[in-house]
Amino acid sequence: MAYNTILFDADGTLFDYDKAEKFALASSFRKHGIQFLPDRHALYRKINDGKWKQLEMGVISKDELQTSRFADLFTALGIAGVDAAAFNADYLACLAFGSDLIDGAAEVCRSLSATRRLAIITNGVSATQRSRLSKSVIKDYVSYVFVSEDIGYAKPDSRYFDFVFEKMGLIDKSSVLVVGDSLTSDIRGGASYGLDTCYYNPRKLENLSGIKPTFEISSLAEIFDWI
Repeated sequence: MAYNTILFDADGTLFDYDKAEKFALASSFRKHGIQFLPDRHALYRKINDGKWKQLEMGVISKDELQTSRFADLFTALGIAGVDAAAFNADYLACLAFGSDLIDGAAEVCRSLSATRRLAIITNGVSATQRSRLSKSVIKDYVSYVFVSEDIGYAKPDSRYFDFVFEKMGLIDKSSVLVVGDSLTSDIRGGASYGLDTCYYNPRKLENLSGIKPTFEISSLAEIFDWI
């Protein structure tokens, strides 16, 4: 398949978001004098995932997401007196240092960038994502970074992909591949726009969503089996 442009999701696809998230949460909890326990991380993740799904559906804004996820977390934990907005600011400041990559990400990006254009497509927070990329070895391999906060639309909205195509001067959809770990954001967004998609599924989770990627990989290096 002659893909000359690869659109990579950031978190959970190229960047080790689990590691960055845990560090940022633990640091922010300590700063606010709250004990950080494993079950609190799991609860936050459940709440946060729900908020991002709401963002994808256009139910809430990015600002609402950032504050309400922590307000809901502290309510669920029975913790009072914590400013959710201030906690979120501290969390994002710590998250900006999380530039660790998924195994194989640097090698894959380096190899692909020799013959293809690479871009990052992310629904994350602009300042945080750009800071993480600037600290990463893959910064030299990525030609474009598209953050929903800057664009005004989030994946899977087709207007997000309209913006990407316009800025990159893309015309032929058959030459563009979307790679991501989210079926509802990356894969649905790419497929709905008429693009081929690669579902990165390292845990080999069963896909019960009804969303069908063009192909699926469990390690990033497997992408070379398809392109």
